[in-house]
Amino acid sequence: MTDYAGVQLKLGPVYVYSLTMMLGMLSSIFTVYYFWRREKYTFDQLAILVFIALPTAIIGARFVFVIQQLIEHKGWIDGPWYNAFAVWRGGLSIHGGVITATICCVLYIIFSKNPKRIDLKKAFSIILPAVLIGQAIGRWGNFANHEVYGGIMEESSLAFRILPKIIREHMYINGKYRLPLFLYESIANLIGYILLVWVLNKWNWLRPGTTGALYILYYGIIRFGMEPLRDGSYTIYKVISGGYLVVGIVLTVFFEFIIKLNYNVYKIPNFKNQRLANVFYFIVYEPKNNKKRLNLKEISQLREIRKDNEVKINADA
Repeated sequence: MTDYAGVQLKLGPVYVYSLTMMLGMLSSIFTVYYFWRREKYTFDQLAILVFIALPTAIIGARFVFVIQQLIEHKGWIDGPWYNAFAVWRGGLSIHGGVITATICCVLYIIFSKNPKRIDLKKAFSIILPAVLIGQAIGRWGNFANHEVYGGIMEESSLAFRILPKIIREHMYINGKYRLPLFLYESIANLIGYILLVWVLNKWNWLRPGTTGALYILYYGIIRFGMEPLRDGSYTIYKVISGGYLVVGIVLTVFFEFIIKLNYNVYKIPNFKNQRLANVFYFIVYEPKNNKKRLNLKEISQLREIRKDNEVKINADA
């Protein structure tokens, strides 16, 4: 039986960890692009945000990981000091990456002088939940580096019996089978991605900004629950996850119930049948300060539905 402690899988000269990080980032970007076009923002604006987010996310992710190592081990333990820059070997804090990139992108949106301003609340809802698919894929990089695992998994346990053989074998670490926490978190991230992005954002059932706040709350719940189960749990991530919970709750209440809804609101049924129309509908939030308001034809093109199914409601909400 191969013991995979410290083993990093490679495809030729390329680390699988790096490939999963790249694939996760691309998946998040493509998701954002879909909703970005729906809001009729320009590709140039998205490109600038991507060029801001990617490097700052990597820098922030590595920085927090290095801080975690210094705190937990009273100093750097992974060889020479310059190994702190070896991001391809693993050691990226998702928390650090998301927080750093979010702050930098928010600052850009606030201070940008582009004549077609990006709605910060909408960008918050479009971008943050899309990160979940990147995290779901990125956790398989942890599988490739044989990290992010839990306690001992007994061969008689249900988890051992239902897990695919390849995962069981690669979870044989330090002479014991380990619970694949990376897999559990990947599944949880995927579920959150589907619900927040392809249900709530797809139909715009919540106010602008709310799903971005729900991402913070949702991921805080995931990490706060899983971090104590992790072999070699880190206090810094428990603290940050607790902060996610608090911030997520506060922002969710703020965006959904407190902040003034300064939009023209359009409700578009997807079915002619009244009962179905009351359940399956899409909401358009158009900023009131737009010089040119949307007309029903433009909304119809936006959702690719028939014009006679459209109903405008609460235009002065």
